[in-house]
Amino acid sequence: MSSLRNYFVFLTFFFPFFLILTLQTKSNFNSNLIEKACTIYTRPNWDFDFCIKLLNSDPKISSAPTPFDLAIAIIQAGNSHGSETQDYINQKLSEGGTNPVVSSALSVCSKWYGGVLEAFVTALDDVQEKKFQSASDHVESANDYAMNCEEAFASRNVQDDGISKGDNLVMYFSLSAGVVINVLGETTPHTSF
Repeated sequence: MSSLRNYFVFLTFFFPFFLILTLQTKSNFNSNLIEKACTIYTRPNWDFDFCIKLLNSDPKISSAPTPFDLAIAIIQAGNSHGSETQDYINQKLSEGGTNPVVSSALSVCSKWYGGVLEAFVTALDDVQEKKFQSASDHVESANDYAMNCEEAFASRNVQDDGISKGDNLVMYFSLSAGVVINVLGETTPHTSF
């Protein structure tokens, strides 16, 4: 009878403690993964704190249990935001009524965003197939395509805050995904094909 009582005491008092400790450890693990994903020193306009907030704002990203899952979640979020930006660009194009310079920039950006989405989809496939170098190249391409869109507006001396915001989000998602993908590539044994 005493061992049954000890068992209930354990469950009542100690099990919740271990559960909280386990959940806190998982939370710290996810936080460390996201911090690592946001640690990019090579971009002059990179905002570490914004990156942390952005990635933590997506429940699929903030709850990713492994670097593999984190890479997939970030790529999917990047693709989703890229798709929203492309829809915005195409909506502005279809509305017409803009001057020829703006229309030209929108047209160029529409094409570049086709590349952004294709790069994210291919990167997702590559990660799932554990082709990490190729995936890294594709998320970098997604960033390059979005920056080309930004340049299309800057070179024409026009601005669209909605597109600039989309370009910026693609940068954060693609580059942070690239960090995680590179970690995966470093920790996965290489095989010859």
